[in-house]
Amino acid sequence: MDISMRTFALSVAVLLLSVCAHSQPRIFVVGGTTFSIGSIPRGKVVDHELTLQNPGNDTLVISRVDVSCGCTGSMLSRDHIPPGGSGTLQITFNSKNFHGPIHKTVTVNSNAPADPAVQIAFEGDVVQEVVYTPEFLWFQDVAVGSRATKTIAIKNEGKTDFRLTGYSTGVAGVNINLPVGDIHPGDSVAVPVEFVPPKSGPMIADRIVIRTSHPSQPEITIGFYGNIRTESKK
Repeated sequence: MDISMRTFALSVAVLLLSVCAHSQPRIFVVGGTTFSIGSIPRGKVVDHELTLQNPGNDTLVISRVDVSCGCTGSMLSRDHIPPGGSGTLQITFNSKNFHGPIHKTVTVNSNAPADPAVQIAFEGDVVQEVVYTPEFLWFQDVAVGSRATKTIAIKNEGKTDFRLTGYSTGVAGVNINLPVGDIHPGDSVAVPVEFVPPKSGPMIADRIVIRTSHPSQPEITIGFYGNIRTESKK
């Protein structure tokens, strides 16, 4: 091979290497990597959809999406996005275990060399207008046929009246004396929960659901735990 041919072959090789070196995917989040879900009532599930674009010149492959806690979910419309293409990322936040300001993150992992792990953050404020304590009741060592009582405190921290309209539970022997009438803003009520176990059984792990007339918090869910003795203590 003469010098001119070797020079040509070398030039082609350099050109191919240059093209390969610059052939790479990119990731771009339309609208930015931060957003707010605003003020939401506790218990609401919020969905937010983002558009992911690939302005690069190779296929963008999204390997996984990591979330900062179990309260947040994610769903991709596609995990392979061609050059110039786009896909959607739906982020879902469940507020049932939160009260007050929240800050959560979602991380998109891909083969984009410049941004292999893009972090998306969102903020919000979870408002709880129907506040209750405790969040679970523990009835320890209750004898069959005996009566045990616990109290739930429910407060109206909103701006409108509401009332307690009913309850349900899978635990036999539970009776709840719900107050009659409206609970006004700033007021609180004490709700007694009586438990008279009709028979012995294994450990109890259930819940009580108290229904309300509040439009944004129609239910209060309280854990119910305990154990039952066959006979009274001597």
